[in-house]
Amino acid sequence: MATTITPRIVNLNAKVTKAPTPSQLQRSGALVSVGGTTLTTDTYQFCGQLSEVEGILSSSGNYAELKDMATTFFAQGNTVGVYVLELGSSATGTDAEIALLEAWITSNPDVFYAFLVPSAWDYSKDEVGSVIVSAGGSGYTSAPSVTFSAPTTGTTATGTAIIQNGAVVAVTVTDPGSGYTSAPTVTFSGGAGTGATATANLASALHILTNNHASPTSKLYFFVTTSATNVTNYAAIKSVVSFVAAPTAPSTEFGAAALLYQWLVNNPGAANPLAPTSYRYVYGVTPWELTGNSADINAVLTAYGNLFLTGAEGGISDTCIFKGTTMDGTQMSWWYGVDWFQIQVKQDLASAILNGSNSNPPLLYDQHGINALLSKAQKRGNTAVTYGCALSVDVTAIDFYTYTGDNPGDYTAGIYNGLAATMVGQNGFLTIEFNLDAVQF
Repeated sequence: MATTITPRIVNLNAKVTKAPTPSQLQRSGALVSVGGTTLTTDTYQFCGQLSEVEGILSSSGNYAELKDMATTFFAQGNTVGVYVLELGSSATGTDAEIALLEAWITSNPDVFYAFLVPSAWDYSKDEVGSVIVSAGGSGYTSAPSVTFSAPTTGTTATGTAIIQNGAVVAVTVTDPGSGYTSAPTVTFSGGAGTGATATANLASALHILTNNHASPTSKLYFFVTTSATNVTNYAAIKSVVSFVAAPTAPSTEFGAAALLYQWLVNNPGAANPLAPTSYRYVYGVTPWELTGNSADINAVLTAYGNLFLTGAEGGISDTCIFKGTTMDGTQMSWWYGVDWFQIQVKQDLASAILNGSNSNPPLLYDQHGINALLSKAQKRGNTAVTYGCALSVDVTAIDFYTYTGDNPGDYTAGIYNGLAATMVGQNGFLTIEFNLDAVQF
């Protein structure tokens, strides 16, 4: 029998592992329009320069404000553009406009990382934000009806009661109402019990909206123009970046847009690590004068609001951001870095699973597969440190036999919840104390 001999020594089999498209979520921000553009309601358009924003402006709604937003935004540079989101004109006031944005976000999750909202949306404290039960009463066999007193003008709030062991323990606000100038009275009726009392607390529609997106895992931020008086009303809300303009700033200046630009322009990499937002230079905006304004300046900064001052203390005349914080008191760059890791590691792991089903050998649910995912996540954590997004990241994974032994149903369903990461975020210097001991000889 003849034997065929070919000159080939090695047969090479190649496979292609598809890399994920880098996420651009953190470079996606929107100027909120309420009837100020010619765009169709609930649509948005990217604008890479001021003229493109001007080209879609109408002559109604907040069109003039949109131009001011864009003018200040692009005064910072053209490294990054911005979207304009058209919510449509609302004839029923600010609260209805804010409700339109909430509805849009619900219908379009993970489209934008940040919104620059109209200045008129600042705190109008006329809605029921929460209800505190002061006495639970007793004897309730079913949830009593909750009634709020009506405002002079506007709509009446509604709510439902929750009972445990015959007492009212919480009231859920189902409709915050509107138009309240003082907190409404809360009364309970029915349910076969007696003695329950509660107090309503007022909030604004913007406060309620932003607080809905204030969890540590939420990656959504609202850039709000407020005042030295109102800034404390957003206290502890992580999703709010508040800004207070200098008293001498012209009405055409929209300083919060400069903050938005500095938020979106971040693009961490090995050659350009994430820098602190605090003390970055901004352009085309008016800094506060220290003389005569120290009380207001301190009030804003103490409340974790942001404003513009010069770098005079460092012998620099440029205008700078003071002090680059979200309203929970955290540095903006700290949250940006945490979000960066969350976004990228989620995409990395999803990509590994997809590629693992299209490769040989495949990625299987076993110790080897867990190790592969752990390695992928830790690699991204190490990158976060290199890129200035974290001080340290330590990823751990529960081993295969321990996890499947404790969660046998998860193996059958293909679920693995054993990965975890401890991430220490990266901060910049905000305040330095230098101690001098002067000795006389």
